Amino acid sequence: MFDYEKYFLQLPEPAIKHVLHFLRLPDLATLKETCPDLADLCDLEIRILDNEFTSRPFFQFERCVLEDGVNDVEIMPERQNASVTYYPGNQSVYLFGGETLGVREDGAPRATFNDLWRLDTGTMKWSRVIITSAPYPSPKCHASFVTWKDQLILCGGRAYHHDGRDTFFSEIHFFDVQTSTWNRGNFSPDLMPIGGHSAVVTENFMIMYGGFFEQPTQEQIETLFVVELREQVFHRVHLQKLPIEEDPDESPSQFPKFQWRKTKLVLIREGLLLLTGELLPGDYGSSALIDFDPVDVTATWQWKRIETIGRWWRPKDWRDPRHPLHGYLRQERELMNAVENCSLPNYDFHQIAEVRNSRMVRLVSLGSVEKTSHMLRTSGRKDYDNLQTHYTEFCRQLNRHLEAEFENRMVLHAMSPDSEQLRKTSAVFEYQNIKCRIDGCFLAKQECSAVFRHGAPSFKVRVRIDEIEKNPKILNSDDFDKWELRQRIETTVNQLRELSKFVTKHSISFSDSKFYQSGRMEQLAPRVPTRNSLLKRLSLYVTEIDSNVAIEDFNVLRWKVQPMQYPSPVETRDFSLVGAHHDVIMHAGLVKFNVTMKRMGQSVLMTPVSRIPTSPRNSRKKEKEAIERLLYTSNKQ
Repeated sequence: MFDYEKYFLQLPEPAIKHVLHFLRLPDLATLKETCPDLADLCDLEIRILDNEFTSRPFFQFERCVLEDGVNDVEIMPERQNASVTYYPGNQSVYLFGGETLGVREDGAPRATFNDLWRLDTGTMKWSRVIITSAPYPSPKCHASFVTWKDQLILCGGRAYHHDGRDTFFSEIHFFDVQTSTWNRGNFSPDLMPIGGHSAVVTENFMIMYGGFFEQPTQEQIETLFVVELREQVFHRVHLQKLPIEEDPDESPSQFPKFQWRKTKLVLIREGLLLLTGELLPGDYGSSALIDFDPVDVTATWQWKRIETIGRWWRPKDWRDPRHPLHGYLRQERELMNAVENCSLPNYDFHQIAEVRNSRMVRLVSLGSVEKTSHMLRTSGRKDYDNLQTHYTEFCRQLNRHLEAEFENRMVLHAMSPDSEQLRKTSAVFEYQNIKCRIDGCFLAKQECSAVFRHGAPSFKVRVRIDEIEKNPKILNSDDFDKWELRQRIETTVNQLRELSKFVTKHSISFSDSKFYQSGRMEQLAPRVPTRNSLLKRLSLYVTEIDSNVAIEDFNVLRWKVQPMQYPSPVETRDFSLVGAHHDVIMHAGLVKFNVTMKRMGQSVLMTPVSRIPTSPRNSRKKEKEAIERLLYTSNKQ
């Protein structure tokens, strides 16, 4: 047990403030509770975090993985399209339901969950919330999940059945965080069955937009709904466009048509909403700003379109020089509505996270940068090239090691066919910080003829990559990099095994056969990804909104892309993204690159920083080491 009174409190106050400046909000909240003597300094640091929010526009990625040897942590089953919300009372993220990845082996539709999990944003560890008594929400995905006062509200959702039917839910459940119990609401009139919608809460209301409802054809909902949470009354909203003078070259007057599940409803402040995300094909690239009475929500709501730019890179409309209809006559420009996807600059919004302070709202989205944007890829590509060079050298050394081992086995077999060493079929090789074990890569000579006829048996590759702090050229690897390295190792082993069969059959030396059958060996080897990791990484898009902006002055929503980091999350769809105080947390989803890598989503922490992160390796570990050095130096003095 660390005696903070004996050691930490004896430090000078500037030194203590310096240490606290390394901590995030959940760490400060825990320290404030456990060390009452530091409560005032923790409160001061929390206010500093709020004030510095605007000066920290960039985000630093940190992949959250289990430490080696940790066995008492619950593992959440893999899933996608789960519902998440942040509860500031205990600085935790709650996750409900979701669906399994893909279809089952028998071809049946994917299944859905109704479990509830909590992520401690301080330790970044998940734990399942045990619900001891009914009622329980139905298993579902695509439900809205929001925080209201001391409760979490779960609304609607969608479930798949083995007979191919989709079931939509109208139920609304309230979760009491203190007692860990669900309570079902009784609303009048009943909420229509709905799923895939976006929701936000005000002081007394929950506002919802979009989604699908249960009909023979899943019709998309393009309207707003309001739920009065105290009176448990549900009703639709009447929208009216603001009386602003129309420009014939500007956007049309109809309300934008957004994609379900890819739309975010944001409460800028009481009485002002923003609706943004991906639009349906053929619609104009814009968002909607909505003004309403926060006291009487039954009154008419007014809205206007605002231009949305900077998110992705498709041509926005005919005014863009890259658009095929650019320069045509105005009456011919109407053809753009008939051209699919011609007017969508903003697409693939799987999720949008919202973080804020007292003065500003920041929206965060994940996407891939434009392939021609070399400036945004410079720092990431340099790190990636260094890692690939390291992997290439490892495979070259591994190839030499396996060649030498094969030669030794040929000699041993001629001299002592019953040698114990010939019975070992595994190889262990270590080079710098990479150690691999290949089970089943060697064969006894009597097995070769059968192998040549029936094909080589499968082998298993295990890779362990240790950190090398003293070598800045060697970067830490994530699961995506390890998978890529395993593919390279498997290719190396397959090529040598095919060559060894050729050598054994023709009774020639291994060194004389290096260049035989090369084309055939390449065809038999598995296809290795060719330098595509960086192209499959996600980058951050950020837009900032003044929370006190007037609706008349808010006309453009600009997304700015952050230069790509390495490593950053691999390209994933149907993930969950949520703002947690000033941080953003991404979890789960299905990786697009390869079916064997579908679990690569998992949990990623994005922390705001003041400068563009150039090498985000071991950020929290370095902060911890800095604190330990400061404590050691102060105690020594």
